[in-house]
Amino acid sequence: SADIKQLGEVVVVGYGTQDKRYSTQSISTVDSKAFENMPVLSAQEALQGQAAGVQMVGASGVAGAQANIRIRGVASISAGGSPLYVVDGVPMNDGSGSGLNGYSNVSGAVALNPLAEINPNEIKSVTVLKDASAVAIYGSRGANGVILIETKKGAAGKSTVNVDFYTGIQEPTAVLPYMSLNQYNQYNAAFGVEGPTDGFDWPEAIVQQGNISNLNVSAQGGSDNTQYFLSGTYFKQNTYAIGNEFDRINSRLNLTHQFNERARVGANVGISSTYNDRISSDNSTFAPMTAAFLLTPYSRPFDDEGNYTRLGFIPNILALDELAQQEYITRRTTGNIFLEYDILPNLKFKSDFGLDMVQTEETTRNPDIITPGGSGYKRVIQDNKWLNTNTLNYEQNLGSDHYIGALIGQSYERSDFNSITVAGNGFVSDGLPNVASAATPTITSATGTSWALNSYFSRLNYRFKDRYLLEGSIRRDGSSRFGADNRYGTFYAVSAGWILSEENFLKNSNTLDFLRINASYGTAGNDRIDNFASLGLYSAGAVGDYGGRPGIYPGQPANPILGWEETAQFDVTVNAAFLDSRITVESSFWNKETSGMLLSVPLPFTTGFRNRDENAGVMRNTGVDLLINTVNVQTAGGFEWRTSFNLGYLENEVLELPGASEDNDGRQFVPGSASQRAIVGHPVNSFYLIRYNGVNPQTGDAEWLTKDGEITTTPTADDRVIAGSAIPRFNGGFTNTFSFKGLELSAFFTFTEGNSIYYGDLGFMYNPLNRNGFNLDPQLLDYWEQPGDNSFAPRLPSEGNPSPTHNSFSQRSTQQLRSGDYIRLRTLNLSYNLPASLLQRTRVLTSARVYTMLQNWFTFSGLEPGLEPEVSGQGGNNQIQGESFFTPPQARSFTVGVSVGF
Repeated sequence: SADIKQLGEVVVVGYGTQDKRYSTQSISTVDSKAFENMPVLSAQEALQGQAAGVQMVGASGVAGAQANIRIRGVASISAGGSPLYVVDGVPMNDGSGSGLNGYSNVSGAVALNPLAEINPNEIKSVTVLKDASAVAIYGSRGANGVILIETKKGAAGKSTVNVDFYTGIQEPTAVLPYMSLNQYNQYNAAFGVEGPTDGFDWPEAIVQQGNISNLNVSAQGGSDNTQYFLSGTYFKQNTYAIGNEFDRINSRLNLTHQFNERARVGANVGISSTYNDRISSDNSTFAPMTAAFLLTPYSRPFDDEGNYTRLGFIPNILALDELAQQEYITRRTTGNIFLEYDILPNLKFKSDFGLDMVQTEETTRNPDIITPGGSGYKRVIQDNKWLNTNTLNYEQNLGSDHYIGALIGQSYERSDFNSITVAGNGFVSDGLPNVASAATPTITSATGTSWALNSYFSRLNYRFKDRYLLEGSIRRDGSSRFGADNRYGTFYAVSAGWILSEENFLKNSNTLDFLRINASYGTAGNDRIDNFASLGLYSAGAVGDYGGRPGIYPGQPANPILGWEETAQFDVTVNAAFLDSRITVESSFWNKETSGMLLSVPLPFTTGFRNRDENAGVMRNTGVDLLINTVNVQTAGGFEWRTSFNLGYLENEVLELPGASEDNDGRQFVPGSASQRAIVGHPVNSFYLIRYNGVNPQTGDAEWLTKDGEITTTPTADDRVIAGSAIPRFNGGFTNTFSFKGLELSAFFTFTEGNSIYYGDLGFMYNPLNRNGFNLDPQLLDYWEQPGDNSFAPRLPSEGNPSPTHNSFSQRSTQQLRSGDYIRLRTLNLSYNLPASLLQRTRVLTSARVYTMLQNWFTFSGLEPGLEPEVSGQGGNNQIQGESFFTPPQARSFTVGVSVGF
């Protein structure tokens, strides 16, 4: 649960810490206990349902896939929408600006997780900066919120060693229904076609029992002058889909040393290597979960001699799993070295040098049975980032009534990206693994790009009589990504707080322990666009050849005034504690408006260009965050029952889209996918579809509604209307924890309400015309036969009685749209800590804990069996949310583990 038990605790903020009692920032902190020994790949998963105003959706069940996180709504349409991740003061590389899908070119693959190389066991706390006063200090990249990750540090005292191990099994939370061979033959027989009696159950062969395990060994300790934390981890996951494995080896060393009373030095270094036997996850016939449900039951993986068969458009995915190579290897080094020096007792200087060095190696080698002649692909990327930050921090109490805290700083960071790609077709033998053996090179490229950011920032805190609080911050950023005439942006925030519980009229209350109200207003920016979006670019290569001679041509128009996308936010927050802090409440109302949105605006064809990036458009998010923690029961005998509940309410509306296209109603819009678009006056992820009305019981014809609500059997694209939004109105989580002496039982639920999900895979499986081409949904067997039938599918066409609605039955409409409301048992955890008396007898152990956990075990929703409510196949794409096309569902896990200390 969110760690706000004591309002006097110290919390992590941008470039420092603050006493939570006197902080005017709206933040949520989740400590390591909330995800201790949880079978999660990365820190983002630990945030799901833990922090009000934070929505986390697992993009897919593929190992290593990036989680989709939105803090207080989506603040952009086409620029980056993910929060800024900062680990021990180092902003992490996420591939933004490189024009890449998480560095990977795997077709249909969701972007890789920028935190996949960090072990959750190494994390001390995760802090989410939400309001303007919290994020403005990060200026240029604070519009989407900031997530600060603090890793564990050593402490003076006896050295301790901890060993944590868990292992478990996994399976999918949902499996789509599909026709068996007998059902497929039955359906074909209705058309007078007799099918073969031999077949194969592809989904049964593809879906397996996955497994997961994690071993972490850590040591910490030190003297009064030197403290250390050392950790090493091996994580291994084989998912429930064949061909998908994720292995991670990583280590961390955090070290601090005090030279004297004034000078300190420290280092935080993390090294990791991950191996991902990767699969496509969405919208690709090479994805196992897609191919398994599309291949007909007639298709057989082996011939009569036991050899793999060549299947054509959809590959033989069993052969793909055994014979093909699709590997993704990441090597990453992150860390920082810092020096602190106390110039005066109240004035501290800190210089910090950080880096994030990423190397990825992606290899694909398909044999002849998959790609005729064989194909190979190899790509090596280096994305090296370094930064230097220098700060002066001043704190002073002036008498007994006044406190002043000031921070001033400067930072510079730069990232250099290089990529080498080779590919080829035609191999004399499948035994030749390297692209150099290909007869026909298809890609040979080497590219490079870079970006830089220069920043100056300051923050001032003032406190009067420990009850009246004031904070202001300002930051000026210069980004190489913007036009020469608009490169620098200035961002600021002001906030004020009043601790009412210190006033005489509340100070002696028997029930109220603490009451504070904060208000803030400020701005933050977004620069997550291509590195050279503002420049006039020329293109070369084969397309630029002229008359057989090398040439170049204009490829992108310049926009020297392209500048920052800016988000202004207003926030009012109330914090309260009652009954000796057995009840704590935090509630925030906020309004967030983005202007000058970075959009691709169409240009007249006379310019010679289709479009260019411009600052155009306004969007607003409004919401309420609520967090309640209670101690329901606390007895002298040691029994305790605690509850934590958080809720986030959100409304999103696009206000302006100048220069955008117009629909038939005169509303400007920006298309996202064939199913959704951003429309002025409506949410950014509005579904725009024809409304499906069902099958007429008397005629057997499928019916839809026109734009005006009239029934029709022949709808057109002009009949599309706004049919829902992919953005939830409510999301959150609640936890109940029961403990008695060493035994603890915890049940954690998450929920979402008010959003819709478009399942594009249903359009395939509901399509009667796909008979003999793809597998189908068994519901098609429920077709209309006579007047009065209430059937799922329309009547079958017959000689002399055609059925045009049968042909268009599966067209894109609300028939594939579902409510995304759900409540899910995220974790059910039972643990036991061995008593101290027993541990003392061993003379070795200082702590011992055994536990078992169920994860994603129960889901309550209105979805029919086989549909997963937690999917977003396009990952972090702001314009396409809540859509699935055979996207692998989340995993259901059962794990057991042990944690011991020496």
